[in-house]
Amino acid sequence: MNHSISNENLRLKDAAAYIGVSKPTLWRLAEQDPNFPKKIRISSRCCIYRRSDLQSWLASKEV
Repeated sequence: MNHSISNENLRLKDAAAYIGVSKPTLWRLAEQDPNFPKKIRISSRCCIYRRSDLQSWLASKEV
């Protein structure tokens, strides 16, 4: 079952899988990397990342 809200928005679990890291690593990146995309709070218990923001961040990491 896909928990994504839409193809363009990814829940935290799906965002972590999309960039190939665990959820704790996703949280660490969000806290420590100033260039990491900001999460979007949908409700008190739901946050998402935009797929396009994650793609841009991944592209910026390419050597």
